[in-house]
Amino acid sequence: MAAELTRHRIRRSPLMRVLGAAALLLAMPAFALAVEIKVLSAGALTQPLTELIPQFERATNNKVTIVYGTAGAVRGMLEKGDAADLVMLPAEGIAEADKHGWVQPDSRVDLAAVAIGVAVRKGASAPDISTPDALKRALLDAKAVAYVDPTRGTSGRHFDSVVLPTLGIASEVRAKAKLQTEGSAAEFVRRGEADIAIQQVSELLPVEGVTVIGLLPDSLQKFTTYSAAIAAHAAASDAARQLVTFLTTPAGKAVFKAKGMDAKM
Repeated sequence: MAAELTRHRIRRSPLMRVLGAAALLLAMPAFALAVEIKVLSAGALTQPLTELIPQFERATNNKVTIVYGTAGAVRGMLEKGDAADLVMLPAEGIAEADKHGWVQPDSRVDLAAVAIGVAVRKGASAPDISTPDALKRALLDAKAVAYVDPTRGTSGRHFDSVVLPTLGIASEVRAKAKLQTEGSAAEFVRRGEADIAIQQVSELLPVEGVTVIGLLPDSLQKFTTYSAAIAAHAAASDAARQLVTFLTTPAGKAVFKAKGMDAKM
């Protein structure tokens, strides 16, 4: 009888091991299954994402790695085939990425919209920019004007190719321009190298030592919608979609608004 019981236990042991492994897997904490989400993002989203991403990581135990750059820089990364799960760019950039097959079709979700603003050094006299003529005078009076390199960013391209020609002062301002290739053009103002910075409000507000004095006049303004899309070869597409859902909750949208971006509600 003892031998039969021993043989019986031996016969059942493989099944017991399988059941035990399954029970162990179910009992494992969620972080054991966490994944890394690789994001390529336009720099204009830095401030809201800096606040929101840690919240998402704590809630899901996933890790989010973000590479920031100008819209042009992110486009270059996609063109080179840099690994990514999620791409965040101006809507027109996402449309172009879709055309090239760099993001998954029909995966675009709009996150927020932002206007172009004007900043001066903190404590400096704020020029009138309320009308096109007033803005023209302010730009001509400035010793130097800072904005994003038109080949690298949406706001710089609009300011250089639309605003300046419309005002009829393209050559005058370009001759004294300080072009920012990465980050905020307001850094030139903070360092005293420019009197005025023109860029999206969300990139001007975080710079200490400068004051945002207003927006471009309505007739010269460009509102940029920033969108997210799942990368074509995403290794963590489900987790990336989960991140997008998190960013578009009411609480997430409130953070975008607080950082100078008029989130789509």
